[in-house]
Amino acid sequence: MKEITIVKGKKAADGDVGNTDELLASNSHTSNPSAAMKSFRLAVVSTRSVPASPEKNLEHMIQWLAQAKDKGAALVCFPELSVTGYALQQIWQASEPVPGGPSTRKIEELAKQFGLIIAAGIAEQDRGIVYNTYVFVGPEGYMGKSRKMHIPPLEVGSWRGGGIPPVIDIGLAKVGVNICFDNWLPESSRLVALQGAEVIFAPYVWSASELGNPPDYAQRNRRQKEYANRSLPARAIDNGVFLIFVNDCGLAANGEYREATILVYSPEGKLIAESPDEASGETMVVTDLDRQLLVNRRSEDVFHPRFRRPELYRSLAEGDIGPQSPY
Repeated sequence: MKEITIVKGKKAADGDVGNTDELLASNSHTSNPSAAMKSFRLAVVSTRSVPASPEKNLEHMIQWLAQAKDKGAALVCFPELSVTGYALQQIWQASEPVPGGPSTRKIEELAKQFGLIIAAGIAEQDRGIVYNTYVFVGPEGYMGKSRKMHIPPLEVGSWRGGGIPPVIDIGLAKVGVNICFDNWLPESSRLVALQGAEVIFAPYVWSASELGNPPDYAQRNRRQKEYANRSLPARAIDNGVFLIFVNDCGLAANGEYREATILVYSPEGKLIAESPDEASGETMVVTDLDRQLLVNRRSEDVFHPRFRRPELYRSLAEGDIGPQSPY
C-alpha cells in the first residue's frame, strides 16, 4: 500500500565532513540568528527494507525518489539502515565501505539521475568493524556520513558506537544526525546543535510493540507518536532546529510490521507535518522547511542556548555525579 501526505509550509521571507570522532566547533549557531539555511521542500519516506539486501532495497527506493522528484522535493530522507536493511546476525556480511562501496556508488548515480539529495541508513564497514551509519549524497556526489553513537542492548555486538557526530553542510542547510536510540539521550542533539546544525535527522527502526502493542495500525501509530511527542519536541525547541523523525515499517521481531510513522518538528518544537494515523504501509510525507521559522526561534530574546554556562557542566562528562555539597 502506497500512501503520500503532502503538507505545505509557509513561504519564507526572503544556504567536507570532519572526523566523526572530533567535536569540530562549539556554540557556532548561538551567535548567528540569520543562519545559513535555505527554505526547501523535503520528502520523508517510511519504507519496508529487506534485511541484509542492499541491492533490493536500493532498487525499491527508486519509485519513491521518482515520486519525491515529482512533488518538487529537493531532499529525500529514508529510515535507519534503509539501504542495508535491519539485520543483526547477517550485518557483517552485508556491510560495506562508506564512501566507495557499491551502495554508496549506486546512491550517487540515483542522486545525479533524479537531481536530489538522498539521505539514507547503511551498515558501514571500516577496518573490519561495523557501524550503523547515515549517509548524505547529492547530485554532485558524496556529502558526508554520521554514525550511531548509543547502542541499545539488542544491538550490542552487531555494530560499534561511533564518535561525536559531525555536522554536514549539504548546501540547503547544515544537518546533523541522531540515529534511533541516540534520540532518547538529550546530549546527542546538543552535540550536533553546538556545531551549528539547523536540521537534525532522526531515522529509526522501532516497533511500538515495545510499548504494549495495540491491535490495529491506527492505535499503534498513535501510541508511537504519543511516545515520541514526549521528548522529541524538546530536542527541537531546546536547540532551535528542525527535527525529522522517520521509522522503518518493515517486519519486526514479533512477525508484525512496524509503524509507518513520520513526524516533522519546527525549531519551536511544534509538529508541522506527520504521517496519517491510519498508515498501514509505506508512506511518504512531503513538507516545506521554512528558513524563517529558524530565524524567528534563534532571534528570540530568550533563545536558551545563549544562556548556557559550559563551565558548570564538566561533571556531566564524569558519569554519575552523586550528591553535591551545599557548602
